[in-house]
Amino acid sequence: MTQAKYNFVTIEQEEHGRIAILKYNRPKSGNSLHPQLVAEMLSALRWADSQPEVRIIIQTGEGKFFCTGMELLNTEAPMSFALGSDFHQLNKTLISSEKILIAAVNGPAAGYGVSSLALFDLVYCVPDAYFFTPFVKWGMATEGASSFTFSRLMGHQKAAALCLAGEQISADEAERLHLVTKIFPNDKFRHEVVEVARRLANMPQGALRTTKKLMKTPVLDALHEANDRECATIHEERFGYEEYTEAIRQFKLDQERKRQSKSRL
Repeated sequence: MTQAKYNFVTIEQEEHGRIAILKYNRPKSGNSLHPQLVAEMLSALRWADSQPEVRIIIQTGEGKFFCTGMELLNTEAPMSFALGSDFHQLNKTLISSEKILIAAVNGPAAGYGVSSLALFDLVYCVPDAYFFTPFVKWGMATEGASSFTFSRLMGHQKAAALCLAGEQISADEAERLHLVTKIFPNDKFRHEVVEVARRLANMPQGALRTTKKLMKTPVLDALHEANDRECATIHEERFGYEEYTEAIRQFKLDQERKRQSKSRL
């Protein structure tokens, strides 16, 4: 199976190509969503989804972080959230995939690194992972269909604590709220996740696909509608507009103050 070469995404394979591991690879930025990374992850996901040999897709991050959401300091190549954009299509592909999707959260996650998790079939994390979605803080709104999935998973009030109040939750709480399937030790994390994937890859694949389809069908339209609604809203009234622009301006000022303060020490 031929693979494309990427700058910000790596692809690894296990179990004779039956397992594809797609890895965010911008560790110095906490694997934040540079537009090129989004385009590459979409391409890698579509590649893995189209390969008959690939049965299980694992998504994880390089370095200490899983994914810290949108790149806030990138002004040269801004993200697009419009319908049909790479971001919109990435969510659409996760929603539509008939293969088993596993998120291996190898460290802290923020923004899209959290909101996208409910689009996976199974989510595993390390004990020191933590999760928060500072959408409102940046003048933005929910994404990754989380306006639908979070309330369905954890109830409105807990979803509001994440999405509205921007509260940070621990790995243990994420497991209690059904955002995480199970917590694995740091030193055995990759091994444990791959073992789960290996067991699934060796199960009867027709039965696996059929069971996933039966579980997903009742909510499939709602997931697509949520993704469309969120992307359209962000594109038309959030990203690049006054509240977002002011929040980012203040963020840059704060970052500059911190740098100046460090340089004087």
